[in-house]
Amino acid sequence: MAVIVLAILAAVSCKEDETSASYPSLNGYVKFNLERYIAQNTTVTMEAEGAVHPEGGEIKYSWSITPSEDDSSDDDDEEDQTNILEYSFGDKLDTYTVTCAASASGYSSISATRYTTVVAGGVDGNGSIKGVDLTGCQTYTDTRDGKEYYYTTIGGLYWFVHNLAYKTDEGSAPFYNAEVMADVFGRYYSYEAAETACPDGWRLPTAEEWDNAFKDAKSGDLMADITFNDENEMWEFWPDVKITNSTKFNAIPAGFANLMDGTFTDAYDRAVFWISNDSQDGNVEYRYIVDDRAEIFSQSGDRQSFGASVRCVR
Repeated sequence: MAVIVLAILAAVSCKEDETSASYPSLNGYVKFNLERYIAQNTTVTMEAEGAVHPEGGEIKYSWSITPSEDDSSDDDDEEDQTNILEYSFGDKLDTYTVTCAASASGYSSISATRYTTVVAGGVDGNGSIKGVDLTGCQTYTDTRDGKEYYYTTIGGLYWFVHNLAYKTDEGSAPFYNAEVMADVFGRYYSYEAAETACPDGWRLPTAEEWDNAFKDAKSGDLMADITFNDENEMWEFWPDVKITNSTKFNAIPAGFANLMDGTFTDAYDRAVFWISNDSQDGNVEYRYIVDDRAEIFSQSGDRQSFGASVRCVR
């Protein structure tokens, strides 16, 4: 009887080993390109590559996108999918997760995941940015590219109440180098580009003009209660900072950029703005505010590589 029990246990053990046996993996790594930010109603063609069958056999592909868009793709049957997928993102302002998996009979699948966010420009409440106070503002249209800006009076000068988005020949970039983000966060400019980026009749504020406009202000008096794509507020709550936007400056935490290596830092944490300087040194002064401090700070950055936002005055 003991022999029979041992035999049964051995058979069960073998069965479990066969069931749980792992397959060898396909070689390589799945990769495909997808812009980090895209405009509404954009159709994107994604092509996966990098997966290699060890024996040169057939590789099948499957794609998944969440949240899904109804009737956005004719390619819903996984058996019919290839390494190329054309997908139409709708007008919903949201972040989408795209995954492509490569598989083959007798092998473990490999996959890659990318993210993209659908955005819309403008600060009038119909785009990705909501919460900008436009009470009493006037509008100005930049004749160079047709972009419209709201402006108000602060400290005896007219100030743009959102960031400049004009594309200079060189020395500027949009967030994550996605052109669609220029009308959302504005562009990041080197100081050399910022000196001439404002429209005709407008210019950078001087240090004296900045300090006069905000001499009695705390950081929260410049911050707007901004949301991005209807998510949580962009400025994180901190007890030391009371967001009032009493100046109507409407600062958003776009962070800053390194224009040499194309990196972007401290979005959702700080707002950084160039001021006009007479300095001919490599480093040039700018002003900034951060989410957890009530002060308005002064710092300096490299005139060619440091990228900051621009608010034009006249």
